[in-house]
Order: sequence, then structure tokens, then C-alpha cells
Amino acid sequence: MQSQLETLSPVLVQVKVEVPWQKVNEDLESAYRAMQRKAHIRGFRPGKVPREVVKNVLGKSIRSEVTQELIRQGIGHAVEQHKLEPVSYQDLSPAAINDGHPLTFTARLEVRPKIDQVETAGLDVERVITPIADTAIDAEIDRLREQGAELVTPEPARPGQVGDVLTFDLRVSIDGEEQANMSATERRAELGKGNLLPDLEKGMLGIGVGETRDISVSFPADYGYEELRGKTAVFHVTPKQIQTKVLPEADDEFAKDLGEDTLASLRASVRTRLESTARERSDSLMREALIEKLVDMNPVPVPPSMIEQETRSMLEQYVRLQYMLRQEPTLNEQVQEDMKQRAERKVRAGLLFGAIARNESISVTEQDVEAKLAEIAERTGKHIAKVRAEHQGEQRRNLELQLLEKKLLEYLVSRATIREVEAQNTATDQETANP
Repeated sequence: MQSQLETLSPVLVQVKVEVPWQKVNEDLESAYRAMQRKAHIRGFRPGKVPREVVKNVLGKSIRSEVTQELIRQGIGHAVEQHKLEPVSYQDLSPAAINDGHPLTFTARLEVRPKIDQVETAGLDVERVITPIADTAIDAEIDRLREQGAELVTPEPARPGQVGDVLTFDLRVSIDGEEQANMSATERRAELGKGNLLPDLEKGMLGIGVGETRDISVSFPADYGYEELRGKTAVFHVTPKQIQTKVLPEADDEFAKDLGEDTLASLRASVRTRLESTARERSDSLMREALIEKLVDMNPVPVPPSMIEQETRSMLEQYVRLQYMLRQEPTLNEQVQEDMKQRAERKVRAGLLFGAIARNESISVTEQDVEAKLAEIAERTGKHIAKVRAEHQGEQRRNLELQLLEKKLLEYLVSRATIREVEAQNTATDQETANP
């Protein structure tokens, strides 16, 4: 086979392939013989069909199959000969076998761009250091106290108020018709936590056990659930139990319940954990900034089909997440355009990482994988053989990609100037306590 290459752009090439008639004829004859052995044609025993009968009855389909296989081989030959990295086939000229003549065709291939050098000199990013304030530790201690809270029934009995946990039955009607799918029994919610619809939660304040209260809730025209858009529902709420939370005192006994000797050691432990979380978040943001800077410094072309594929993947993830959050996905032109731009930068970063790995001979060794598997085994308490069995095929490939990305990021960090700056606002409350 022979092939000629024409570069149309950094990500698009055209190959012209010529398959000699001798090769074409050999493949045709081989296909005819194979069909003679397996063809079922009326009037002939299996394996005894004459070649000319096979050619007359099935010749057209056989020639078509041979043509397609030769095109596949021809493109593969061109890819290997010219050291191409194809992404997709954009166009293919018609091709047909003409007895006594070579089979020729042209194909346009979208290819990965050849990146001879990746500019990494001049990478300059900030690592934001977030000091942990005492108020953040106080907030985390309060969260731990909330977890250890005891629910008690107030004496004497009283209506529900903010902070109470209500167990209640619920019926819902819309336009006078009860909605069985929205009703519930023995439902539990804490007033003031924002876990209920705002109007419903407000209407439940001051309600007593055994009392039934009808609470009207109006839904906007763009509400996430189509069946509720623009409608008013009546929630019939009947509390079965009202409980208040009694939090443990923040003292040494409380600390001992959490495995620490004293409240002071608990606070020290909390500080260490929050500092570790803040440091991990800071490192993560710094690495993201490094990748963004790398992409900005190296505006390499990106194959359009790779952008389209990544955009589809990101849109699918976005839609799944929105439905998991029970929200209606927003897929207007602006959202899709933003997604496409993000996809392009993500694909470009992947291409640059691949080029760096090749140029700097950065790879993942068997020892790297084994060390990671041992780490997973120790963390999960599983036997190393079980962990190995769980990381076969695609799972192992994903693990190798994670390890390679880590090595590439470490390389970028080693090449970059990283300036540490203190956050403008000290980390407090839930942002640090609940990463």
C-alpha cells in the first residue's frame, strides 16, 4: 500500500491511499473461497458451491465488504506510516473495486496536534493561606455538639418554635384534589434549618401536637417541578411530636466522648484538622490556577470533535446533577456556550499534559501502581489481593491516569513560581468547618 499526506490544518489532514490490484485481487479471491465454504445457496450442498455461482449471487456484497476492509487497512497503514494520532474521520471519498486497477481513495482525518514543546517557564501563581480563627474552631465544636444532641419533649408542652424537631403527618392538595404522591406520615424536620419550603416552615411555627393547620404555598411559574409551576398547594400539617434539642456542654467530658482527654486537646485536634482541610483546598486551587496558566501560555489548536465530545459529557453530568438536586436544568444558549468554552480549555489542558509526559519522559511505573494499591488497602482495611482484583481493566487504567496526572502536576509545581499570600478574610464557620 502507498499513501500520501496533505496537511490541511494543525488538526486536519488528508491522506490519499492506493492499494495495488494484486492485494485487492488476493483479498477478493480469499473472500470468495471463504464464502464458498459457508454459503447456503439452494441447489448446492454446503461447501460445494462453485466459485462462479458465489460470484454471481453474492459478488456485489463480497466486493463491498472487501472494499470496506481494504479502506480500513489503508487508513491504518497511512496512520502508521505518517505517525498520525487520529481523533475522527471527517470525510471519505467514494471507493469501488475496478478489476485490474488499484483501489484508490482519500480520507480526511481529524488528528491530535503535534506539540513539540510546551512552554512552562514563567508559570507564576498564588497559594492562598487561610488562617484558622478561633471562631472557626468554636463553630466546629458547636457542630459536634449538635451531632451529640439529645431530643427531649419539652415540659410543659408548648407549640413548635425555631430549633424544635417536629414529627408530623402531611397531606397536600392542589385545586381541591389531594396529591397522594406528595403526602407523608411520620416525617421529621427541624424548624429553622431551611430544609422545608420557606412558606411551609413559616406556617408551622407555633403549631401544637395534634393540631391540624392548613398552609398555602404558592409556586413560581419557573419552579423546578412542572406539575407545581404557577400553582398554589395547601399543606395540611398535623404534628405528632415536638422535641427540642439539648446539646452537651463543651467540657472535658464532652471531649472524652469524642476520644480526646480534655476540651483543650479537642480544640487542638479540631484546629489541626481544619488547617489540613484549608491547606488541601489551597493546594487544589493553586493546582487549578497552574493548569489555567499553562493553557493560557500555550494556545495550541484543539480538534473540534474532541471539544464536542467533552461538551456533551459535561452537559450530561450537569443534567444528572441538577436532577439529583431535584432542580430543572438550565440549558439556554449562554449555558451551553460557557460549557463549550470550559470543555475546550479542559481538552487543551489534556493535550498539553500528554505532550509534557512525552517530552519529559514522565510515566507511571508498575511500582507506582503497586504503592498506590498498598495505600488503598491500608486505608480501607482490605487485603491487597482484593484491592488488586478490584483494579483491573478500566479501573486500573483510571488509577494509572490519576497517578500520571499527579506526577504532571508535581512537575508543573517544580517549574512554577508560587507566591504564598494570606486570605483577605479569615476562614470561619461553615466554610472551613464543613469543607
